[in-house]
Amino acid sequence: MDTMHRRLAPSILALALVAAAGRGAGAQDPPAANPDAAALADFQERVQAYAALHDKLERTLAPIPPNPTPEQVSDHQRALERLLLRARAGAKHGDIFTDSIRAYFRRQIARVIQGSDGAAVRQALLDEDTRGVRFAVNARYPANVPRSTVPPQILLVLPRLPEEVEYRFVGERLVLLDVHANTVVDFIDRALS
Repeated sequence: MDTMHRRLAPSILALALVAAAGRGAGAQDPPAANPDAAALADFQERVQAYAALHDKLERTLAPIPPNPTPEQVSDHQRALERLLLRARAGAKHGDIFTDSIRAYFRRQIARVIQGSDGAAVRQALLDEDTRGVRFAVNARYPANVPRSTVPPQILLVLPRLPEEVEYRFVGERLVLLDVHANTVVDFIDRALS
């Protein structure tokens, strides 16, 4: 037995050294995930979950008839708004636009604002006087606030949205708007900062 141990000892030692060297070379921590990719994936997951809830609730309502009257459209919006409000009773600012997602969006928007036509984009967004306009999650989009169009330069750097929701700017605030219910899903203050 003693002879067998002596013959195996160098082999065991060599295997241990190879294993240790392999662990040493590969023992580095895996590269950290791209924080922007993580924020983007998180946003997509959150907005898709909202869209799925929206669709589920909207399917419980009678469909809007072809060529609807303004009253029929308004009634449908109000009914969907009530359903969403009940289903999202605990919703709060930051549920969709978390801290990391807000930071990602601000960086993307800053790239546009600092670009060659950034001054014109910023001016177009700040064209309306929106001082004093307040927003709340699950609240109706204010009737006295125009629905701004988002410049294409900004749309190109922001994630695509499901058809139920759209981006809107109100001053420096980026709003995620449910267009069927005319309600605020979430928002980012100082999005142009």
